[in-house]
Amino acid sequence: MQFTKQLLSWLPMFFLLALATGCEREDFDIAANTDFPPSILSSFPSANGRVVAGNFDVRVIFADGTVSPLQSATVTLLDSALNVITSQSKDLSGIQDSLVIEGSTFGAADLPVGVYNLDISVTDQKGQTAETNFTFEISNLPFPANHDAIFIAGAFNGWGADALTLVSDNIWEIQNVDLQGGAWKLKNCADWCDEDWGDAQCNGFMVSNFADGGNGDTDCGYSGLVNIRFNDQTLSYSVTPAVSYASNTQSLYLLGTFNNFEGSEYQFTLVGDNRWVLDEVLLTPGDQFKMAEMPDFQGVNYGDNENDGIAERYGSNIVYPDTEAEGFYSITFNDRSLAYTLNFLRPVGPESVGILGSATPNGWDSDIDMTDEGNGVYTIDIELTDGVVKFRANDNWDLSWGGTEFPNGTAIENGGDIPVLAGKYKVTLDINNLTYSFQADAGIGSVGIVGDATPGGWDKDTPLTDNGDGTWSAIIGLGTGSAKFRADGKWDVNWGAGDFPAGTGTQGGADIPVTAGIYLVTLNAVTGAYTFTPATIGIIGDATPNGWDSDTDLVLNPEVMGEVTGEITLTDGSAKFRANDDWVYDWGGSDFPAGTATFKGSDIPVAAGTYTVRFNVNTLAYSFD
Repeated sequence: MQFTKQLLSWLPMFFLLALATGCEREDFDIAANTDFPPSILSSFPSANGRVVAGNFDVRVIFADGTVSPLQSATVTLLDSALNVITSQSKDLSGIQDSLVIEGSTFGAADLPVGVYNLDISVTDQKGQTAETNFTFEISNLPFPANHDAIFIAGAFNGWGADALTLVSDNIWEIQNVDLQGGAWKLKNCADWCDEDWGDAQCNGFMVSNFADGGNGDTDCGYSGLVNIRFNDQTLSYSVTPAVSYASNTQSLYLLGTFNNFEGSEYQFTLVGDNRWVLDEVLLTPGDQFKMAEMPDFQGVNYGDNENDGIAERYGSNIVYPDTEAEGFYSITFNDRSLAYTLNFLRPVGPESVGILGSATPNGWDSDIDMTDEGNGVYTIDIELTDGVVKFRANDNWDLSWGGTEFPNGTAIENGGDIPVLAGKYKVTLDINNLTYSFQADAGIGSVGIVGDATPGGWDKDTPLTDNGDGTWSAIIGLGTGSAKFRADGKWDVNWGAGDFPAGTGTQGGADIPVTAGIYLVTLNAVTGAYTFTPATIGIIGDATPNGWDSDTDLVLNPEVMGEVTGEITLTDGSAKFRANDDWVYDWGGSDFPAGTATFKGSDIPVAAGTYTVRFNVNTLAYSFD
């Protein structure tokens, strides 16, 4: 390869020089400028590569220039202690030749797994030489590969380690994975001990963490059950639906004036045999675009010479007509028939949407703008009086929405006034699905749980955390007894019922019977629905037996409310406590061997030893005794 690149880069320059100066051919010593030392084009085994245990041949290919052709080469195979297993020399000729040592001549099938050395030297007819030596590995893998194992980690598995399978030369695969639209990476050991790969550009090629500048997560929005393949030699990868569909192209992108005809932002998904779908793209009058198998024009692309809905390979740009309005579309494409369709989804949203009416603070005089949540959804938190309201766009009556129902209903374009009752509400309008809702807010500042089953008894609330959606929750250790929920530390608003571990509390309802344990406690302050979901508490970290990959669970101490304990052998390192094998609830600290943890705190420094570990989810006290 080195010889070929040199030859191709030098020769055009010589001919251009001759043409530009008008000199005769013999004025230049072209032969002298194509006189290169020999080179080693390729070898098997390759440097730092792996060979499947069993019979294999050693193969090396050499190259040289025409002025000084190849003359001879020697290839030597050695074990890890540099003892010679076999060595062979051969007279070579021409500008490309090879040397092959058959495995049967040196007992390749009987060589044990391990690291081996290969020394290679080559000489040309002018005595110029090239040499190299490197190691490779004979392994028990079923196919040649550059790594012993590959794992996938991401938000979908708590950044754990699900193993891929080596299915062919350098190709690793995992099937039926739901990436849940989140970020992920590949790595060569379960606990992030060495190399990992990510594709922050979403261009189909992984980048190593050892590369200049490091790498980023692969966060490309993949969801649903998919199969993932990774080539640990080329670092290319593919993510395809777990269902196998026929297709004439490996991938498909939309390139157009809206992305300067390059980039992977608009990638199609194969959803059936030869049928590709792009979920959404904004098209404006005059836009031009094509479908392409690469996020640039290096592969096959598809245009439409007649704009008739049937594409042609390398056809003209498809033009979105000037007569059409700006809007969002999905696009389908059949890579066998080359038929494509544009499917209208929704118009471009208005510049603003507001609420007004006799029930609003501004009356009918001016809109109160709502927050654009995206995808046609608008929200606002507002206090209303008895009266009526409407929604409208851009502070004028060209486009408005009304209705007849309360608190939920169908939004009718330019419809009637919506009757409302006085109160504080989170108001939501969806102009795509034409729905609206008024979710009541009782003005609650805090919610806690109180009772003889709780850490504070009947005297002090144990607070819950506002989740921002009307629900409140916390991890709490409880005893056997009774409990109720209440707002703002008072009995004016409280919820109770006779059901456990789940039920619907009512104002002034019965005490809730509770069984001792550690629970994720959740209350919906709007509906009164509550749950007590048993929670596990574990310790995790590089000081623990399972490292950062999985928790070592602790057990409930029946003598102390909220305390878990366990005897564990730890190494020098760090640790944290967390609930339910997840990072939603975790606690750390800076003190050892005892201290008070904080929610989402730092890693706890740990010294090696066997300890009785204690942690209390109520007081957050921990100790290593």
